[in-house]
Amino acid sequence: MSTKQNQQSRVRVVIECSLDERACIKMLAARKHMTISEYFLDMAKEDMANKAKLPNKKTLAAMKELDEGGGHSFGSLEDFWEQMGIDPNA
Repeated sequence: MSTKQNQQSRVRVVIECSLDERACIKMLAARKHMTISEYFLDMAKEDMANKAKLPNKKTLAAMKELDEGGGHSFGSLEDFWEQMGIDPNA
């Protein structure tokens, strides 16, 4: 990828904070041997990764139902399609 294309895909973010807050953020980033930009990008990626691993309420309810012996069981994929009312050959 050329430098020009790489620059076009970047976005500049401005964070308004006091000089003391900037110094604090800079120290936190330095502890991890990162620039401030790398520090915030790492935090964002970590937050997204953690949230992606948590099941939502609907999934949790379905998991609980299965744990309690509920749900449906099918002997074959064809039985599943039939129960769902779907013609797999359509």
